[in-house]
Order: sequence, then structure tokens, then C-alpha cells
Amino acid sequence: MTLASDVKVRQAPRSAPNDVDWLKGTRVLTIGDSTVASVAARVLRQLGADVVRGEDARQASAYDVVLVDRVTRRTGLNGVDTAADDYLRNVAEANTAVWVSVSAYGLTTDRRDAVASEFSLLAAGGILGHSRIGDEWAPTVPVGSIGLKLVGYVAAVSALHALHVRRAGGGPLHVDLSAQQAVVATGLSLEMAHALSDCPDEGGSARYGAPSGFFDCLDGRIYVLVLEQHQWWAFQGALQPRLDEVATLSEARDNADFVNAQLAEWAATRTAEECEQILQGQGVPCTVVNTLTSLEERTRRGGRELDLTSPTAPPLPAALTVEDGAPDSASAAVALSDLRVLDAGNVLAVPLGAAWLGAMGAQVIKLEDPDRLDIYRRRGPFAQGVEGLNRSAYFNQLNFNKTTLDLPRIDGKPALDYTGFDVVMKNVTPRRAKSIGIDTDSVFAGTGSQVLAISSSGFGGTGPFAGYRAYGHNIHAFSGMVAATRDAKGEMGDMGTPWADPLTSVCVAAWTLAWALTDSRPTHVGVDISMAELTAAQLADLKDLDADEIYRAREVGGDFFFRNGAQLMAVSLSTEDEVRDFESIVGRELPQLTVLGELVDLGGAVDPVLDQRLLAAGIAASVVYTAHDLAADPYLQGTGLFQTVESAALGRHRLTGLPWQFVGTDRFGLSAAPERADV
Repeated sequence: MTLASDVKVRQAPRSAPNDVDWLKGTRVLTIGDSTVASVAARVLRQLGADVVRGEDARQASAYDVVLVDRVTRRTGLNGVDTAADDYLRNVAEANTAVWVSVSAYGLTTDRRDAVASEFSLLAAGGILGHSRIGDEWAPTVPVGSIGLKLVGYVAAVSALHALHVRRAGGGPLHVDLSAQQAVVATGLSLEMAHALSDCPDEGGSARYGAPSGFFDCLDGRIYVLVLEQHQWWAFQGALQPRLDEVATLSEARDNADFVNAQLAEWAATRTAEECEQILQGQGVPCTVVNTLTSLEERTRRGGRELDLTSPTAPPLPAALTVEDGAPDSASAAVALSDLRVLDAGNVLAVPLGAAWLGAMGAQVIKLEDPDRLDIYRRRGPFAQGVEGLNRSAYFNQLNFNKTTLDLPRIDGKPALDYTGFDVVMKNVTPRRAKSIGIDTDSVFAGTGSQVLAISSSGFGGTGPFAGYRAYGHNIHAFSGMVAATRDAKGEMGDMGTPWADPLTSVCVAAWTLAWALTDSRPTHVGVDISMAELTAAQLADLKDLDADEIYRAREVGGDFFFRNGAQLMAVSLSTEDEVRDFESIVGRELPQLTVLGELVDLGGAVDPVLDQRLLAAGIAASVVYTAHDLAADPYLQGTGLFQTVESAALGRHRLTGLPWQFVGTDRFGLSAAPERADV
């Protein structure tokens, strides 16, 4: 082992930009300047790859990775429109290494030639179906291009996966990534867990909390979400004596209107930052609803420089710590089959990222503390509504392809041995991490071989917000997403599903896969991810725009909803030709649109295959799906995204797998989440 005295160099955590050279020598060609291709290129470039943007992939033999985005247009090898069948033949002839094709619905389905927009992608991926303020209103459309950007991150991860498989031996690999499946497998992960596990109540973590929601203060708003009993006691203490008669979180949920009213009255007499500081000081997940400008200013005051304006701002914002020492074995790349990952996380972000690594072939061990199990083990929704530690829908859907390890203790104190682990990842608070010995310093001190320590937290491991508690919607509020988003009434709103968490999951996988590919690395590397900064990075291009500009309808066509009988449809039209084609298909004239996401009344007869007719005409359109719709959708079931596994407690049940596959091979296999015997 390397002792502390052997350490030669230590670099303090540094702010973005934070490029690494782990992919040095890897040559990447991305076709076009689309959102998906641009984000994937920036991610791979930050990790050290030599990335070139071009319009012609016919010289593919000069590159290790070729990435073509066919989501919004049917891009071919030479950058022009090409049908999928011809495209597949062309790729088979040109591919000599790794080829990543990103399309709206996948290249091996009957929708292989369909296209999508940001708007229709969020409808097809189920996000808009769970972002409703009422059935009579149009869904809340999240700000910016977060869906397409997420697909870009997933594209980069799929390329890294293929590089690992390629290095392990075998011929050229063609990655087939579906944008719809990428959104379903990440941003819709909790809702899909609820649907696939046949849970009887409504989905969404916020419904298990009280208080829950946005509250007005003297100078702004806060978002508060209490999900655990110890948080309820802390919240109760902060508002004492207002809620003294409500003893438990369960009672608070039963009296949610009363609890929320008490908080609203309390918050109305204080500033937003004052409310945040008081409640967070007690351990209550509460955050100010920041704008991008106020977020940038607050993080700067706190010592974490957040660059939202530079075109070179990193897509993977993180603070890096590097220690060089004297490893007891030569530095070399780690094959996926040999990669040992300790998942010391809970809830969503780290567990899902680790599960993806397990599905790719890594050896993932889930660390569990019997005295304080993951909240997702302990709390519903439960499969078929039957309670039990092994029946949690969320836990089972986020922890596949893992074995489990109980936190060892000696004389009652945590005594974890890191020997043999290549990667240790966590997303618990700094105080909790230190108390059980999984903080970065303890990981570094506990192993002499090369180790990657990844820490994911709501607000980063340094600065005044480091100890803040957070859930996904708190992070949406803190990062500027909520302040920039408008619902169907024109009011500030939030999307209905967690986004920061699954986005972080993808980034955790990206950091790990790239680190394992390098043949030369420092002894110890720490990656400190702030989920709020990562979420804010998705909105940087909107920093100087106001809501009226962001949500203004296009001059030609636009993004709009309309009803087709019981179905709500989402359509994007960007040219006069598309408008004419749409009007011809539906037999109605499109009215002049004023705002993005407008709900228009087209009337007319119900057409049960209207979405397919629009897709066949080259129009970006989709039914506004919910998770339950997608779980029962024959088309999506036929893609193989949902896989059946078996466990003792649940029997045969379905999980959502990786949203890509290698052309000509089977889907990557899944195994059920580990179960506990002490139930």
C-alpha cells in the first residue's frame, strides 16, 4: 500500500474548466452541428479525446469513433438525407472501429426513419405526460433543449462503452442509440419503476413528502420537500410551535394542506435566502428558486466559480482532486470485466449510474448500512402495493446488476476495506460520508493502488452549500431551471419528473468509463460533482434570454399540442412545407401560434394512427405518453428496452435496461437488484 508519506503531488480541488487527458489519442468524428452531436463531442473532448466536427463520414477509417446524429434529420454518411436501410448498409461498409448512430427511435424498428424534435422527444419519452397542472391544461414544457442534450451525454457514454468492448477484442461495433429510449431510461426512471412494478398509487417522490412544493417569501420563492422522519422533526423544530401537534411524517402527509399552509404563513414574513438558511441549518431540504444570474452570483460568493457564459465551459462541471503516489502495480487501463465499483450511494443519481456500469459488464458492489438503509429500500411505492424491504419499486429499478456488501464494523465503528476497488462512488452528505468512512480523503488513505473517487451531491463538496440537503426538484429550483420555465398559465413552473439525478447518473458513468480506458493515470483521482452546477450547465445558452423570448412561438409553424380524441398529441413544425403536409394529413388549418407548447383546438375525426401518419411524412410528432402508457406500448416493448428478470421476493418482473445496443447482437443482459435476508 501507499502510505501518506509516499504521496508526491497533491492538487487542490479546481474549478471548471477541468479537462483531463484520459482519452488522449482517441480520435472522434462527429457529423454535423446538431445539439446531440455537439454535446457528445464536448463531453468526449473534455475527457481527452481529439474530436473533429465534419460533414462527411466516408473517411471513417481515420477515426476510433464516428458519431452521427439522425434524431432531428435523417443524416447520412455524407451529411445528406439518407433512408435507414441505405444508411445501415453504408455504415457496414465504412465502419472499421466504433460507430455511434443516434436516431429518434432506433435503427432496427419500424420507426427507424422517423425524426423528433426537443418537443416531440419529451412527449415520446413520457416527460410531458407527467408535467401537467391539470388535465384541461397543456403540459409544462421544460426550458431549453434539455432532452436533446441529455441524449448527447448518453451518446458519449455509449461510445465509451463500445471503446471498452472493442479494446477487449472483436470486430467493428455499431452502436444503435434511441433518443426516446434514452429519455425513458433516465429522466423517466422513477415513473417507469412505478409503472413496471404495478404500483397501485400515484407515482412521483414528491407525493410522499410533507411539506412539498413552492412557497412565496418576501423577495422570491423557496422549494421545500420533506421525505424522511428525521427531516420532519427538524422541520417541526424550525417552525415551532406551529406544528407541535403533528408528531410524525405520516401524520403530516395525511394533513398536507394544513402543513403547507403553516409553512406558507411562516415563509411570507422572511426573505427567500433567510428561509433557505434557517431550514437547511436544521437539515431540511429547502432551496431558493434562483435565476441563472443569481445562481452564478451566489456560487461565486461561495467560492465555486460557475461559468455559464463561456463557449468552453465544460459539459461535465466538477472539482477535481489529484494525488500522485507510488502505486504497487503499473498503471494500465482496466477492462470492464475487471472493473470493481463500490456503489456507496443511495436514492437515484449514483445507484442508476452504477447499475448502468453493471449492465455494461463491470463488477458493482452495493454498500448497505443495515442501521440506515437506502431510503428507496424503506419507502414506497412497493410492487403491487405489498410492503417489504425487497419490494421497493424504485430500489429494484435502480440497482440491477449488483451484488451487496453490508458496511463492516469493528467495535461498533465503520471499518470498510477499500482494497481491490477501482472506483468508489457516493452521493451522501459530507458529514454522513465522513462518519462511515467513505469521504474522498478516507478512500485515498485506504488504498495504495489507482482509485477513482466520485462524489455526487446537490451542491458540491465545498462552499457554503456543501452540507445542504436536496432532492431533484430542489436542485431544479436552485439551478435556475424553475425560474426560467413557464407552465400553461404562463407562471413559473417545474417539470414533473426528476431530471438532475438521472443526468448525473449518466455523467457518473462517463467519468468512470473514461478513467478506466486510460493507460496512464495518477494514483488517486477525486471527482466532486455538483448536481446544481451540472443542471445549470444545460441552460447556459439561455442565460441572457427572458421567458417571453424563450417561449415565443416560431414565425413558421411551431411546437404545439392538440387533442386527437382521448389522445394528446405533440407536434413540431419548422417549415412551410411541414405546415402544409400537417394540414393536409389532419384536414384542418393550423391557427397562428403565439407561445411554445400552446394547446390548439383542431377538431375533426379521431385518427387512431395519426402519430404514425405524421412520422411517416417526416414530421416530428408524438402522442404525449405517460409511463404507464409506455410500459404497455407494444412498439416500445418490441424494442427490448424492458427486460424480464427474476428474484425471490418479486418473481418475474421487468426492468428498464440500457437505451442502446450493438447492431447485430442481443441486448445487454440485466439481473435483479440484490435482496436482503433480514426482512
